[in-house]
Amino acid sequence: MAFFKIIYISLFVFFLSLVQEKSSYKQNHPLTPEGEIENYLNKSIHFVKIDLDSALYYANKSHKLLEDFPSGSKKFNLYKNLGTIYLERGNYTTSMEYFFEAKDIAASALLLEPKNQDYMENQLDILIQLGVAYIYQSNYDEAIIYFNDAMLYLDENKIEDQKVVSSIKIKIYNNTAVVFLQKQEFDKALDYYKKARHINAEIGNQTTEATLANNIGICYLEKKDYDLSLFFFEQSLKIREELGDKRGVAQCYNNIGKNHALTNNYAKAKEYFEKALQLGREIGNTESIINSLQSLTTLFEKTQNYQEAYETSREWTQLKDSLFNRETVKRIAQIEMNHKFEAQKELYQLELKRREVEKDKAKLTYLTIGGSLVFLLSIAVLLIFLQKSKLKNMRLFKEKLELKHLNTTLEKEKLKKELDFKNRELTTKMMYLLKKNELMQTLSNKLSTLKKTAISANQKAIQEMVVEINSKKDKDVWAEFETHFTAVHPDFYAILNEQFPNLTPNERKLCAFLKLNMNSKEISAITFQSINSITVSRTRLRKKLNIIGDDTSLSNFLNNI
Repeated sequence: MAFFKIIYISLFVFFLSLVQEKSSYKQNHPLTPEGEIENYLNKSIHFVKIDLDSALYYANKSHKLLEDFPSGSKKFNLYKNLGTIYLERGNYTTSMEYFFEAKDIAASALLLEPKNQDYMENQLDILIQLGVAYIYQSNYDEAIIYFNDAMLYLDENKIEDQKVVSSIKIKIYNNTAVVFLQKQEFDKALDYYKKARHINAEIGNQTTEATLANNIGICYLEKKDYDLSLFFFEQSLKIREELGDKRGVAQCYNNIGKNHALTNNYAKAKEYFEKALQLGREIGNTESIINSLQSLTTLFEKTQNYQEAYETSREWTQLKDSLFNRETVKRIAQIEMNHKFEAQKELYQLELKRREVEKDKAKLTYLTIGGSLVFLLSIAVLLIFLQKSKLKNMRLFKEKLELKHLNTTLEKEKLKKELDFKNRELTTKMMYLLKKNELMQTLSNKLSTLKKTAISANQKAIQEMVVEINSKKDKDVWAEFETHFTAVHPDFYAILNEQFPNLTPNERKLCAFLKLNMNSKEISAITFQSINSITVSRTRLRKKLNIIGDDTSLSNFLNNI
């Protein structure tokens, strides 16, 4: 015994010396104003999930010190924290004021430094927090707008730290799922929770894992899969107990209680609801208290414990109404005084109403049958009208198609006539060129004959004239032909070069002649090549154009280009 006393005294002296040393250190190393602000703010954030009164106390101390400092990150963090505290306490008006103050600070900072990573994270954080605040007020459409804005901002701006990006995406997915959960769109909610959980598996954040497990449990609870919902609630509860998250533990107690109530295990349900209520009061979390009281009220009504149901209902109603309108407290108190009397009165009136319902039941049946017949008749008339309208629209559509087809046919015929006319015009011009060539050839021949009988002094001049006529003849014929041909078929050469880039200039000329359905003799007259040479060139061209067999003629092939 003496040995244990010595140990206790030694431990006491040791701890006392530590406290004194710590106190001495603080006296010798006082915190700067910025350090004090940071210290109080960190304490406030720590107590948010444990004790809201303590959280508010330290936040106010930090707020008092911050009054003399310019707006910046510390004020942003403080206002966001104060908004969260008042949100948890159920004072939505004050909460939103602080959140919007924080949003203005974040926006102002981004105007000065748009690429600052901390400021960008602050902007995302406050958008998500505002969405959460609207969820608390059951304004789900507004909440979704803020979550969508946060995701859009995240997509449009580059956050370098991928862990931060993952964490923000988890928050957005989780809170979006909460909205769908409240709207009773459970499959959509589960999809978003699973996306968030998949990302969190890489990060390993236990707080987030507990939140997601709890929310997934709620989805399965609503889907009436009670075994699976209980599994996720207990998984979340275990993590939150290890983390010391009292607010989260109270939430899990409430959900486990609901799970037991729905499986008719009322004793277990009551145990968990009361544990949740006690813990909610301990930490001062209004939302948790309301949920517990509401659940207990429902449970007491099911078990016909009307006295306790009345007590919990009264407290629940008072708290719930106070969240939205503090000025109605007196009126609520008066309503609550009359509640018991009204409840008893309703019990007496139930039997009378039941009898009235029985009397009205037959009448309602006839009215229902009559209404159903009128409804079916209206549907039939509507269907007939819709069918007639559909047939009329189909007829009009068919007539429109026929008219369009007719216009297209006429347009094609017009274009074909125009093309035939231009081809005939081009052929006429070609015949003119042929005659012109023949004339020049005749002139050349006569000059050659004249050269033989001419004196020596004139023979040289006559020969030069023959050479010039021959060279000019070939060049002018092709140039004139190409000018007229391009005017009629402007895209022919471009398409030909694109499909068959390896053709020589002479082969491209040959293609142009063949497109006009000119025969070898006519081509020979223009090019001054022999018919045999033209035939060989045509054979070579067929190979280059990959024309196999005799079924397709060169002219038909080229006319399709």
